[in-house]
Amino acid sequence: MIVEIILFAVGLVLLIKGSDYFVEAASRVAKGFGVSEFIIALVLASIATTLPEVTVSAISSYQGNPDIALGNAIGSALANIALILGVSALIMPLSVERTAWKNALFMVAVTAYAGLLMHDGTISRLDGASLILIYFGFLYYLYRKHMTLEELPEGGTRDPRRDALIMLGSGLVVVIGAKLVVDSAVTIARAYGVPEIVIGLTMVSIGTSLPELTNSLMATLKRLPNISVGNIIGANILDVLMVIGIASLINPIKVDATVYTFTLPLTLLVMGLLTAVLRLTGRIDRVTAGVFLAVYAYFLYAYTTGAVSL
Repeated sequence: MIVEIILFAVGLVLLIKGSDYFVEAASRVAKGFGVSEFIIALVLASIATTLPEVTVSAISSYQGNPDIALGNAIGSALANIALILGVSALIMPLSVERTAWKNALFMVAVTAYAGLLMHDGTISRLDGASLILIYFGFLYYLYRKHMTLEELPEGGTRDPRRDALIMLGSGLVVVIGAKLVVDSAVTIARAYGVPEIVIGLTMVSIGTSLPELTNSLMATLKRLPNISVGNIIGANILDVLMVIGIASLINPIKVDATVYTFTLPLTLLVMGLLTAVLRLTGRIDRVTAGVFLAVYAYFLYAYTTGAVSL
């Protein structure tokens, strides 16, 4: 069992460090090819920090563990807001652009749509394809509305092609880390008799959300709240649309009842609260942060004590 715990820890380290290098390399690639800073922050940052969730869920679905795939996606979306934004805003209230609530509202809408797909107890390949198409439509909308090409910097010392190779290499590291996390998590769950859905919703989802936590805390400390909040909203949109979408394309997902009746409503609750406070005040204050953290504490309590029937 000690070996599995060590492998789980090593996997998380590879996930986090691989994602860190991926973020840096992807940002340099975007700049090198003249992509706007907005796209870098809103799209590439969220894609990079959500890469662990994508790979963990895809691999676990391929290996026949769809509970972990779905549980990890919804659990990560909940952790991103209730835990990560909760901790960040507790340290320092986060004031953001007044239009941020519109992206948050889109996040609520796609999560509610995913909930509708879960209603029949299965997320089919067709359902997954629709989620993926919505995400590409979202990217196209961002491209049309916000993207502006900038002049390539003269005399640059970095070769974007070299950075592209670094990005691919770090992405491979993330995949390896994801496989270690999934394999060791399933082994630990079975050894202790813990249902795999609990592992997916707690250990794996929190572990693979560490890149978002690190980025959010760093942005908060550097007084860049738009990056902190924007990355979380973008990551949640990607969690719902691409993580679940890709996993269900690989292998249709049978929806666990507790995900649909407990975790999903709780996730929609904190998403709705986030959208409301951004719409009304344009900021996440410490009171809201306290509510977020209380919700997440209740979530962990309910699962770890068996208050939620599995």
